[in-house]
Amino acid sequence: MVTGSFERQLEEVVQHLILDGYCEFWCCDQGNFDWVSRIVMRRMKKRYPDISLCCLCAYNPNRYSKLKQDFWFEDFDFIYPAEAAYGPQKFAILRRNKYIVEHADVFVCYVTRQSGGAYRALNLARQKGKRIFNLAES
Repeated sequence: MVTGSFERQLEEVVQHLILDGYCEFWCCDQGNFDWVSRIVMRRMKKRYPDISLCCLCAYNPNRYSKLKQDFWFEDFDFIYPAEAAYGPQKFAILRRNKYIVEHADVFVCYVTRQSGGAYRALNLARQKGKRIFNLAES
């Protein structure tokens, strides 16, 4: 993932969505895509203070002392979906991703491989007819 161009792509997509009337944005708490997304969304919040930002956690956020110390903590509400909480922990990220696809209007991702959790979430978003922005295909 080329971070500089990816950040610009994500900013353009988010700005487009904001201008289309979207005002709530979800990020996740695992992986490089999520980390860069949180940075971009924090920057967008400064430009568009009326948007709300949520971090959807795959694991109980009370266990994440680092999240609470992170520089972006104050800008995000934390959501720990019940769907992610119940069942084997090794599948928590998959359950959280499924929750996102089922409850979000738009799915923004960076999927380059035809395997893994993000790929499964992308396919589920396609099956459900969600509006999709796969930044790896741009």
